[in-house]
Amino acid sequence: MRIDLIFMLFSALSSSVNSHLFYFISEKMSWSDAQTYCRQNHIDLATMDDQEDLILLAETVPKGFNEYMWIGLYRITGTSPWIWSDQSNSMFRLWVRGQPNNSGGNQMCVQTTSAGEWNDWYCEDKLAFICYAEKKRQIVRLEVKSSRNVNDLAVRNQILQKILQILTEKGLTEDAKLSWKMISGENVFQRMWYQKNDVSQTPCGRNKD
Repeated sequence: MRIDLIFMLFSALSSSVNSHLFYFISEKMSWSDAQTYCRQNHIDLATMDDQEDLILLAETVPKGFNEYMWIGLYRITGTSPWIWSDQSNSMFRLWVRGQPNNSGGNQMCVQTTSAGEWNDWYCEDKLAFICYAEKKRQIVRLEVKSSRNVNDLAVRNQILQKILQILTEKGLTEDAKLSWKMISGENVFQRMWYQKNDVSQTPCGRNKD
């Protein structure tokens, strides 16, 4: 099977969607020190865009850990708007009832439990915290020329192994997970017809990693 041709379209037809990877840091720091740590070792203190991010964040917290943790939301003064440390425009909020209340007039940073109970708090207090990095998903359209049934499970697995081999050679396999995206029913590949003088049958499909 000629599977070496499928890699010609990677750069031209690939697209990506970013999501968050969260990292629980048990060492307790002030909010500003936690921000510095996250920026040096990941991207920034955790930003959350939606309920899915909350679930992913909770999965990083050790079972039985019920304390509050810093996330990236803060404000400059008691009357200024809440902003994310990474300058994200996310408006997702999960305040506990009655919060934020700026008790004492100096609660400018946000802490949360793994259940998503947000509360404004004193930035100088030392807490565990959550950092984040970006997870990239690429959807790639591949063209395969073969006399074999490319929708056969064994053949599809051979193609994925070939892709993984090339990624390994380029040092791009860290956190990589390869799978096929079904286009129509149970088929990954769809047949394309060319003019008589061209190759008569060329299936194509999409791969997701």
